[in-house]
Amino acid sequence: MAMAQADKATKKHVSADVRRELLVAAALRVMKREGIAAATTRAICAEADMPHGAFHYCFRSKQELYAALLSTDINIALDAAWPAITPEVDPVENIRTLLRAYWSAVEADPETQLVLSELVNLALREPELSELPAWEHRAYLDKTVSYLERFADEAGLEPTVDTRALAEMINSVVSGVISSWLSHRDNGIAVETLDNFAALFATLTRPRG
Repeated sequence: MAMAQADKATKKHVSADVRRELLVAAALRVMKREGIAAATTRAICAEADMPHGAFHYCFRSKQELYAALLSTDINIALDAAWPAITPEVDPVENIRTLLRAYWSAVEADPETQLVLSELVNLALREPELSELPAWEHRAYLDKTVSYLERFADEAGLEPTVDTRALAEMINSVVSGVISSWLSHRDNGIAVETLDNFAALFATLTRPRG
């Protein structure tokens, strides 16, 4: 009895941010296991071991939940790769290091990538979710621009084209590689494509100063 009361007390004091994270993780598990349609608010709360009301306490709508899910892809961390980026390394190798670090996170969890791809396609068809694809595109673009700015600082390079245009190109290539990979699941082809793109990317940079 004491253990049960302690467990209830612990759950009561979980912050809204932590609850949101737990619900996002639960939603992703349900979607990976049973598909997007199965991820009702009740199913998500049950998966997270929370009362049904917790969902509406943390999210104003399913659109807000879907945005949080899509953010898991936008916010893939590259922390482990940055120390290897230096002006002493060939630009192509610097770019390959970052692209491969990103790809390692993608290929480690194909089912998540499939769910995120399906979410975007669903949003394109559903009027109440119509703003979500454009939001995701902007957020992804902003994140890539920030990566490019840091890359320029770390590698001692600057782009020879507009940074935002270059970010758009990168996102289009990476999105295309992911889409193809979800069909063929050949990691070698995906990595080779990204390596080849790194060589093209490097031609659009020059030493800073």
